[in-house]
Amino acid sequence: MTILLYRPSLDLTSGAGQLMRMQLGALRAAGERADIGCERGALKFLLRSGTRARRLSAARARAACVDHLVVDHGLCIPCAALVFVHNLATEASVHVPKADWRAQIDAERTFFRELRSDVPLVANSRLVRDALVARFGIAPERVVVHHPGFRSERFNPRRAAELRDAARRALGVASGAPLVGLITSGDFEKRGLDLFFESAERIAAACRDARFLVVGSKSLPDAARGHELVASGRLLYRPKRRDPERWFAALDLFLYPARFEEFGMVVAEAQAVGLPIVTSRVVGAAECLPPTYERWLSDRPIAAELAERALELLADDRARRELAAAGLASAAAHDDRSYASATVATILAQKRRLK
Repeated sequence: MTILLYRPSLDLTSGAGQLMRMQLGALRAAGERADIGCERGALKFLLRSGTRARRLSAARARAACVDHLVVDHGLCIPCAALVFVHNLATEASVHVPKADWRAQIDAERTFFRELRSDVPLVANSRLVRDALVARFGIAPERVVVHHPGFRSERFNPRRAAELRDAARRALGVASGAPLVGLITSGDFEKRGLDLFFESAERIAAACRDARFLVVGSKSLPDAARGHELVASGRLLYRPKRRDPERWFAALDLFLYPARFEEFGMVVAEAQAVGLPIVTSRVVGAAECLPPTYERWLSDRPIAAELAERALELLADDRARRELAAAGLASAAAHDDRSYASATVATILAQKRRLK
């Protein structure tokens, strides 16, 4: 039986696309017949990864459930044998109310209403598992948590050290100036760009040498472009690009003020390159931080609290080193190899169960 990993829109720059590619490689290495299917993005995926994806509409992917083991990565195939939950608009809308969540929320309700009651689900964090139980009445025992894995060949201390000096020169940041950054793929509202700016204002007032970097999307919103920190050159912006490891290497502290994040791969990537991190418990990836972080995590992303923690770390070299070292020690348990191994084991267990 061929295993079909399916997502309607496939993008290698997104976390889900990267994770599906990891799974495909591990399945094939285990001797399984496996394919990736999508309705949109197959050509770009091929050009960027060298991996061919089957062009399939959601309707054709549903039809494939008859003779394939379909693994749904897009909450769109209710007859799938296994469902991976990467995003959950129903929960996100509680933390970030937006009118354009409506269609996704309606689609999620329809999907979970039609999903068979014996189909297991894989959540990318305990945060998402708990939301599935609370919002859709999913039995807890149906949900396994597999935290996504970062790409270890790109995000590691050695690579960061190689890139650091050139990256800071490109930004025009002096070697001794503390650089605090937010790196994300996009959706600045969900990722708390306004909270980052508010935190940066507080940090800048107390630490005159501090500089700031925002990376993500194609441009800053108009309100952010007119901010005094941007006008003064203390806050720099770079659009989203395919080598974010370059900008991680330039940072001294990673500040992630997301209002809600099902996981947040950038937190795992920051940990993997040895950066101390300031974030909150409404970010799923915070679950992967070692126990040393317990007192540094906010319950919710409040700018004043985030700035206070950032300032305390900027003033304490030893604390920054301890957090970085603890993060590096635990990062290996959350890399791409660990994720591929754990999720493939779950997929194959379901395949054996259905035989």
